[in-house]
Amino acid sequence: METQPDPTRTKLWHWLALAAILGLAIFLHFFQLEQEGYGNLYYAAAVKSMLASPHNFFFVSFDPGGFVSVDKPPLGLWVQAFSAMLFGFDGWSLHLPQALAGVLSVALLYHLVRRVFGPTAGVAAALVLAVTPITIAANRNNTMDSQLVFTSLLAAWAVSLAAERGKLRWLLLCAFFVGVGFNIKMLQAVMVLPAFYL
Repeated sequence: METQPDPTRTKLWHWLALAAILGLAIFLHFFQLEQEGYGNLYYAAAVKSMLASPHNFFFVSFDPGGFVSVDKPPLGLWVQAFSAMLFGFDGWSLHLPQALAGVLSVALLYHLVRRVFGPTAGVAAALVLAVTPITIAANRNNTMDSQLVFTSLLAAWAVSLAAERGKLRWLLLCAFFVGVGFNIKMLQAVMVLPAFYL
């Protein structure tokens, strides 16, 4: 007589695998992060200028005089400026929000894939995202791509709940997260909308 697999053991195996993947993601994103320098010097200079005055902060001014604004929406750089306020202005504090968003994206992708395709597929998806070299490189930089990826995954989570439950509030939450993404990297945030519409 065949014995059925123990669901508790399977669940424990998936949680242990996810914990290992998240540990690996944390290591790959944060190990010697301070050695990355200031990353994109254009954005680093903008954050330093933003710390000089509330006017420069609000208008995302590139120069200390507050005359020129950066060519990006404010939200991503505001997050970096808050990090620099908390931890001091250096390369580590500028890269911290992106590295953190990268690790959170791994966890969120596991959740999204697991809900539809099961925990094994979720573990595989999280592992692929955690070890993809270009993703790690982008998340260890002060460009705002990883913040955009994280907000897009949040929007995907909200729209999936809207489709499952037929509730307008989840669809509005999806629109909110897309709007947040737009305020990070403009029209790149709307590339996910055709998939959401389908």
